[in-house]
Amino acid sequence: MEYLDALLEKLTLAVGVGYGGDISDVITDILEAENIPSVVEKDGSVVVHMRGSGKGAILLACHIDEIGYMVSRVDEKGRIFLSEIGGADVRILPGQEVVVVGKRKLSGYIAAKPPHLLPKEDREKAPRLEDIFVDVGMAPSAVKRTIHIGDYVSFAGRYGKLSADMRTVKALDNRASVACGIMVLRELAKRKHNRDVYFIATNHEEYTGLGAKIHAYRLPIDYAIVVDVSHAEHPDLKEHEYFPLNSGPTIVRGATVPANLSERLIKTAKRLKIPYQVEAVPSVTGTDADDIAFNRDGIPTCILNIPLRYMHTPVEIISLKDLVQTVNLVTNFIIEFENV
Repeated sequence: MEYLDALLEKLTLAVGVGYGGDISDVITDILEAENIPSVVEKDGSVVVHMRGSGKGAILLACHIDEIGYMVSRVDEKGRIFLSEIGGADVRILPGQEVVVVGKRKLSGYIAAKPPHLLPKEDREKAPRLEDIFVDVGMAPSAVKRTIHIGDYVSFAGRYGKLSADMRTVKALDNRASVACGIMVLRELAKRKHNRDVYFIATNHEEYTGLGAKIHAYRLPIDYAIVVDVSHAEHPDLKEHEYFPLNSGPTIVRGATVPANLSERLIKTAKRLKIPYQVEAVPSVTGTDADDIAFNRDGIPTCILNIPLRYMHTPVEIISLKDLVQTVNLVTNFIIEFENV
């Protein structure tokens, strides 16, 4: 697991909110070390084209962007106020360490009024985003020279090894899947596969779907696989609302996924004795699959999700075993893929 730990740490500690951050460069550096050529496109997505021995092409898509914030204003005291990108919970923000991506990266902390200074009736209420700000510990004039409206803000990461194969850090949604994609490419480079494979580390999934939308439109792909994350167990969730860690990836069934593709994934998992779970998604999926499947004249798309605890927080948790099992399933699905 040493390679996977090193890979995940690099990916998750990189910054990637909107057009801000270094995640695209980190991915291209990792791929270059593996002798896998890649291109960073105008939207920040990273694209790899791996040729097959026959006809047709299949897309593997994993989004690279993370939830975060945008600077909405800087006041006369040098306090940096925020607008939301991608759906973080305001209740978790006070006290969090963040990275502000301006002319240069600055570390800061999200501040809020101490409980001693709050009216009694406000002490039990969640803070409002407009009342929260980032303090970077600099003179107001220096803040104003360095930070501007529209700059991006990311949580600062700490890669943590928990018991057994559990790992915690920010941005496992969806850098865990990007790690999966990179490991699939490493395997495909060693093995024969019939179809061309396009790997897209898509940008902007968390709020516009831009990366998946434009590249699925322009590339000559016939089918697609999307790898993302789904909710793991949590108190008070109903049984059908979560998928336990260490039980394998989920295979999505639903209106967006043609039945023959999900059935083919299940058949492959059963044959190889790869543990899996079935996830019912009756309408839109909330993943890049929505922008791929409903593109051009329709692109048949299937979805695998890696179970993850505490989604859209700085302490997301996955099991490395689930990630490795997802790699094995995706790799063999692509190698054995024919028209279905």
